[in-house]
Amino acid sequence: MKYLIPEKSARRQFRKVAIAHGIKKSDTAEIKGCKIFFISDIIAEIIVPYYKSLTRRDDTQKGVIKNTIKTFHPAYFAMVMSTGIISIASHLLGFTAISRGLFYLNIIAYIIILSLQILRVKMYWNNLYADLSNPTISLVFFTTVAATNVLGSQFVTIVNYPEVAKAFWYFGILLWSMVSLATFSILFIKCEQKIELVLHGGWLTATVGTQSVAVFGAILAPKFGAGAGFVMFSSFVWWMIGSFLYVVLITLIMFRLVFFKISPDALVPPYWINMGALAITTLAGSAICINIPKVKGHYADLLGFTKGITLFFWSFGTWWIPFLIIVGIWKYLFHKTQFKYNPLYWAMVFPLGMYTASTMRLSQAIRIPFIAHISKYFIYAAYIAWIFIFIQMIISIIKAATAKEAPKMKEEKALQPQMAGIAKD
Repeated sequence: MKYLIPEKSARRQFRKVAIAHGIKKSDTAEIKGCKIFFISDIIAEIIVPYYKSLTRRDDTQKGVIKNTIKTFHPAYFAMVMSTGIISIASHLLGFTAISRGLFYLNIIAYIIILSLQILRVKMYWNNLYADLSNPTISLVFFTTVAATNVLGSQFVTIVNYPEVAKAFWYFGILLWSMVSLATFSILFIKCEQKIELVLHGGWLTATVGTQSVAVFGAILAPKFGAGAGFVMFSSFVWWMIGSFLYVVLITLIMFRLVFFKISPDALVPPYWINMGALAITTLAGSAICINIPKVKGHYADLLGFTKGITLFFWSFGTWWIPFLIIVGIWKYLFHKTQFKYNPLYWAMVFPLGMYTASTMRLSQAIRIPFIAHISKYFIYAAYIAWIFIFIQMIISIIKAATAKEAPKMKEEKALQPQMAGIAKD
C-alpha cells in the first residue's frame, strides 16, 4: 500500500526505516527531505539498496587501500630508480625536456611510494618484519636506498641543487646502514632454507643499493669543499663493498642457474639485475674517475686501477645482455608465459637506463668516445620499456581501485618470484 507523508514526518519515518535496514544513523543525516515520500517503494526498493551499495563501495575502497599498504612491495621503489636513471641518461644525451619531465614525475612517485612504506611500518610492522625475514625478498629492500640516491643524483645533475642533494645523500647513507645491517643480520641468523629455493637475481639489489651510495658520493664530492677528500674516500669504500657483494652473489647465482631447474615464471625480471648491478658498478667507477681530478689528495694514484676495474665490470655487463634476451624469448615465446604486471618488472627497466648512463660516463672516464654511440641507441630501448611498464602499472592500479571487492591475495605469492628447487638430471 502506498501512502503520502509530509516532509518532516517523512524524514523521521525514513530514518526509522533506514536504520532498521542497516543504514548508519550518521548517513541518514545527509538525506534531504522531499515534499512527498512513497515510503513502501522508495525507501524499501530504492533508497535503502542505494545506500547499502554506497557503504559496500566505501568498504571496498578502504579494503583496497589497506590491502595495498599491507602487501606493499619494496620493488615499487625500482620505479623511482628506473625513472631517475632514464632521466639522467636523457640529460647526458641532450634530451632536456624528457629529462626534466621525468625528474618532476619522479619526485611525486618517490613521495607516494615512501609514504606508503612509512604507513606500512606504522600499520603493519609484523608484515614488514616478515618480509625482512624472508630470504626471497629481504634484499629487495635495498631498492629504498637506490631510489633515494638516484633521485638525489637528479637534484645535482639535472637542476644543480647540491644542498638538497646532500640531504638525500645523508638520508641514503642512513637507509643503507639500516637496511644492510637488518637484512644481512637476519639472513645470517634466521635463514635455514636451501639456496635453490630462495636465491634469485633480485639478491643483487644489495649491490645496486650499495653502489648507488658510491655514485652519489662521487658526484657530490667536489661540492663539499674541504671535506671533498673524505667523501671521495667514502665513495671508494662503498664502491669496493658493492663490487665484493656482486662477485660473491653472482657466483652463487650462476651456481643456482646452472645446476638447478628454474621455472619460467621466476625468470627475466629479477635476473636483469645481473646486468643492472654491473651497470651501476660501472657508473660508480666512472664517476670516481671523472671527479678524482676535481678533488685534492693522492687519489690520482688509484686512477689507473679504477679505470681498469670499471672497464672489466662494463664488459661483463655487456656480456649478460644477449643471454637475458634469450631467456626472455625462452619464457614468453617458447613457453608462452602470459605477461602479468608485477612491480618486479621495473627491475627490467632500471638496467636498460643504467647501462645507457654508465656507458656514456665510461666513454668520458676512459676517453674512448666511440662506445658512447651505444648509449645513443640504447636509450630508446629504455624509453620503450619504461612506457610499457608504466602503462601496465596504471592499468593495474585502476583495476584495483575499481574492483567490486577488495582483492584477497596470499602475500607469499604476491611478493615472491616462483622458484623451483629441483636438481638437473
